[in-house]
Amino acid sequence: MIGIDNLCACGIAEWNKTNECSDLKNWYIDEEQRQHVEVQTDKIMKEILPFWRAFPNTPRSQKRWRQKGLKAIDSWMNQGDLPLFKEMNREVAELFREITFSFLRDVRSFDRQLSLADTMQALRNVWIIAILQCLFKKQIGYHPAMFAYSMLYPYTDNFLDDEHYSAADKNAFNDWLDARLRGIGGHPRNDHEVKIDRLVGMIERQFPRETYPLVYESLYEIQSAQIASLRQQDGMRICTTDELLAISYRKGGTSVVADGALIDGMLNEKELSFCMKYGFMLQLGDDIQDAHIDGKHHHQTLASMYSEVHYDVFIRKLLQYVEDICTEFKTYADPTLVNFVAENCRYLIFASLLQHDAVAISPILKREVQQCLPVSQGFIDDKKALWPYSYTEEEWWARLDVLLQ
Repeated sequence: MIGIDNLCACGIAEWNKTNECSDLKNWYIDEEQRQHVEVQTDKIMKEILPFWRAFPNTPRSQKRWRQKGLKAIDSWMNQGDLPLFKEMNREVAELFREITFSFLRDVRSFDRQLSLADTMQALRNVWIIAILQCLFKKQIGYHPAMFAYSMLYPYTDNFLDDEHYSAADKNAFNDWLDARLRGIGGHPRNDHEVKIDRLVGMIERQFPRETYPLVYESLYEIQSAQIASLRQQDGMRICTTDELLAISYRKGGTSVVADGALIDGMLNEKELSFCMKYGFMLQLGDDIQDAHIDGKHHHQTLASMYSEVHYDVFIRKLLQYVEDICTEFKTYADPTLVNFVAENCRYLIFASLLQHDAVAISPILKREVQQCLPVSQGFIDDKKALWPYSYTEEEWWARLDVLLQ
């Protein structure tokens, strides 16, 4: 048994007692280091852009183009001084590459109509599973159930967030999905549900229900959390801060518990606790980025419901929570990999704060955030103007398909 109620209660209690991070100086990056990262990043972009534009038309030329691209990817991933990869050893880097390429190949086999944006959303989930494999010392690589669970995101989560569907449509879909996840019916009624039915079937073949009950309990829990989160969208009443905290903790936490369970079907108590906390951190990072849009559409989240004068308090509390949770977990897992998780959680928060639709923060906190970034805001703005040229979805996939061969 997962004991989700107890995990939520303990995690929320930790959040409530977390102090605000007084300053961000421990994460400041000095100007010399920032310039070095900008030079390295600029070098890579100067390699990527001409390479991407020079996509050839003939199969023979495409083969040479692919070989050049794969060699470049290996080189970039092994440059340990770049922020994204600096905590990765070669073994971890190769695991990420293997999982990424295998997943994208399976996407193209499963549904060639899936958008690039939805694919990237699912790929992010696969990367979380890869991170957990490394943290929990279960580096077993890629398997179909990882693909299936990650693909459920664009087919379920996005459907429930889509304002074009009525509450009745969403409730009917949730009833069908609940039955299918429990293995008690849920025969598909349309093409959308046929895809989901196939994905759940992949999980069932990998992890038989009788042998791996934790896998299915985690799937039930995330579905239950997703249904509860619809209360954030109905606009019928204002949720209290405590209600939003409970919804966010359960929704974010259970999604990563399922990630952990989908590695090998098992999680111990320490791993369960970390998955819940990690998922909550990721959930709040997403909410920060989408706060403006959520507020505009009356979607209530912890980020969108804070008053502007309290955004700094919220952000500083979240940063300290990340630090506290990861420091605690270092006694269980490889400290280097835990640092990788903590740093990437911070980068998610910092990058989210710079998005157009993010929460508003004070000029003081914004200056502190910019001091923590491995590249300057000016550098980011300059590179955004260069990338990408206006490629269609088909042009993107044409290049990716060749790389994935």
